[in-house]
Amino acid sequence: MKCIAGELTQAQLAEKIGTTGQYVNRIIKKKDGVVNKTFVQMLEALGYDVELTYVKRED
Repeated sequence: MKCIAGELTQAQLAEKIGTTGQYVNRIIKKKDGVVNKTFVQMLEALGYDVELTYVKRED
């Protein structure tokens, strides 16, 4: 999980984005994942593959 790599707790991450630690936890643990399952299914039906790439920003 990127929280670990970034050395942030879920609560600290939540504070950075203006929400609660409980909400961040719910998103992380969500069965369908962070990307909405229906959205992915719609794109697949249209002939698209979904790719997510995480690249660390240089500060």
